[in-house]
Amino acid sequence: MKKRIPGYIGICLFILVILAGCSETQPSEQPIVKETESQNTITVAVDGSTFLPDATKSIKRDFSEGLTLKKALMNSGLVDFTADGKRIQSVGEVSLDSSLSWAVKLNGKDIDPENWDMELHAKDEVIIYVKAADNGGDDVAYQTTLLKVSGGNIMPNLNRQYAGVYVQECTVRDVLKSSGIVRMSENNKFVVSVENVIPRMNQRWMIMVNDKELMENGLDMKLNPRDAVKLELTTVS
Repeated sequence: MKKRIPGYIGICLFILVILAGCSETQPSEQPIVKETESQNTITVAVDGSTFLPDATKSIKRDFSEGLTLKKALMNSGLVDFTADGKRIQSVGEVSLDSSLSWAVKLNGKDIDPENWDMELHAKDEVIIYVKAADNGGDDVAYQTTLLKVSGGNIMPNLNRQYAGVYVQECTVRDVLKSSGIVRMSENNKFVVSVENVIPRMNQRWMIMVNDKELMENGLDMKLNPRDAVKLELTTVS
C-alpha cells in the first residue's frame, strides 16, 4: 500500500493542474447592470417634511410616451383628485384642512394645476408635498395636528386622516369642528356624525388622543403639536 501512495499523489496533482487551467481560461462573471431599468421609469414621491413626516415615501413607475403629469399622479396609486379633477383631494389616506394644500414639483420646480397635463420624460422626478395656504415662506416651521377616522370592526373600510396647521392653545373640540367632516351637537358636547356616518343605537364615536380614550369632559383638552386625535366607531357595551 505504501508504494501506491506516490501514484495517488501524482493523480491528485494532475487533476489540480487541469482545474487551475480551466479557471484561468474562464472569463470572470460580473453582474450586468440594466441601464434601461432606470431610463424607462419615473419617480413619484411624497415629501411630508415637517407637516407629515410619516407620510414620506417614494415609488417608481414605468415610463411610456405621452404620459402626462396628471396621469402619472393618478397611476401612482397614492393620489385622489377632487370631483372636478382640478385639485388633489388626498394622498394615501391623508386629506388636508383649509390651512394646508397639496402641491407638486417636477424635477424641483413647482407646477401649477393648470399645467398638470404636460407630458413627462423618462427619469423625471415628481414630488408631492404639503404647503401652508397662507404662503408664510420656506423659512416658516409649521407644526400640525392630525385627526384620524376609523370605522373599527363596524366599518373596516373607513380609514382617513386629516391634517391641519397647529394653532396655539387649540382644543380637541377645535380640531373636530374645524375638520369639516365632524358634526357636533348643538351644545358642542357630543359628536353626532363623522363623514356623514351617524352611529346606530348600540354604537358611538369614541374619541381618543394619542390612542388614549378621552373622559366625558375631554373635548376641552388642549393639544400639543403633532398630537393625534382619533375618532373610532365602536359598539356600546
